[in-house]
Amino acid sequence: MKAAIRLPALFVQAGAATSGKSELGAALSWRPHSGKFRLLAGIFLALFAAYEIAYLAIAVGGGWPHGPGDSFALWSWGRFLEDHPATTIYDAATLRAAQLALGMDPGASYPFAYPPSYLPLLSLLGLLPGPVAFGALIAASLPFYLWATVGREWRSPALVAALVAPTTAIAVVSGQSGLLTAALLAGGLRLAAGSRVAAGIFFGLLTYKPQLGLLVPVALLAAGLWRTLAAAVVTAILLVLLTSLLFGGAIWPSWVAALPAFSRQFAAESSQIVHFMPTILIALLRLGAPPAAAQLAQGAATFGAVAIVWTLFRSGPTQLAGAGLLVAALLATPYAFVYDMPGVATAVIWLVAERHRAGDALGTGEVLVTILAMMAPITLVTGTSRFPLASIALVLLLGAIVRRSRHLCAQAASALPPPASSG
Repeated sequence: MKAAIRLPALFVQAGAATSGKSELGAALSWRPHSGKFRLLAGIFLALFAAYEIAYLAIAVGGGWPHGPGDSFALWSWGRFLEDHPATTIYDAATLRAAQLALGMDPGASYPFAYPPSYLPLLSLLGLLPGPVAFGALIAASLPFYLWATVGREWRSPALVAALVAPTTAIAVVSGQSGLLTAALLAGGLRLAAGSRVAAGIFFGLLTYKPQLGLLVPVALLAAGLWRTLAAAVVTAILLVLLTSLLFGGAIWPSWVAALPAFSRQFAAESSQIVHFMPTILIALLRLGAPPAAAQLAQGAATFGAVAIVWTLFRSGPTQLAGAGLLVAALLATPYAFVYDMPGVATAVIWLVAERHRAGDALGTGEVLVTILAMMAPITLVTGTSRFPLASIALVLLLGAIVRRSRHLCAQAASALPPPASSG
């Protein structure tokens, strides 16, 4: 009789324990359509918006040519082309003399080391007054970036997230072309599944910043996107022909010849700007690692990024794979700046969008990683710490994407029917 009484009690205790675990699991999971997720997202988006407004106000207050950011540099490069042979833009002394005549701060240094494929855009900016050129670049690249991130979902919370993300404000204030770069890369990934030739054109145009497109061929080969790869190669070749026609056949050899001098100049003058770089190499150097060890670690990071992107794109050019490439691109290169990071916000938005479409929840750890990835670029701007928070955030975000991809692959494999018995 006592045993009969104890058994129901044991079942009740087991049920309570199971219920407790279920409630704990529900508390630690975050479905993108749930009220608590929207509340948390709303709080952080409001904080990001406040940061963006304050940051933009401070930058605009700097006036021309001292702000915003490197906008004077881009404009001066374009204006230089109006009065000088294009090949001399790779002569640091000649370029600097012209920039000083245009009003550059004598303490500033804006050498030009980009490929000639950047020159057509810069020549157009050089035709405009400096502040107008900056405004035109942002007016064209910001909507392009927003489309690349959210597509046609112009009324979605994702658009707000892309617009108020700290990386968006940082890219604008930097006066650089970070939004354009992110738009070309994310836009190409968005189009790769359908408009494959258009995607290839975007990737071909991205060659003006080749260090951020290192993983694109890997992704296209892994996914078997041969038309996209061919379109990218043809676009790049046409850019070489166009720039040679516009600026002379010596323009490309001049760029190649100038790269060693630029590397030496960057190494000598970079102490004031390395805190803007989220790369593995710079993170380790700032922590005091020997240069040889830091370079070896960067090589390992590049190899790991290649392997991850190859694995992600073996299942096709999915949104999740694209998010992985956007993050891995910054880990694969030793040369990237905080203004190159708008793609990180895009990757976070795509990760959440994939989970929303699948009707699955994010774990608390994943939510914390996405918040960290959105906020960490701010630490690069302040430059107040040597701790590589931005680099760690990139690694963690890429890890979350890989983990999700593996889960989906395992889920798909378990859904396959078992092989037929030979008996």
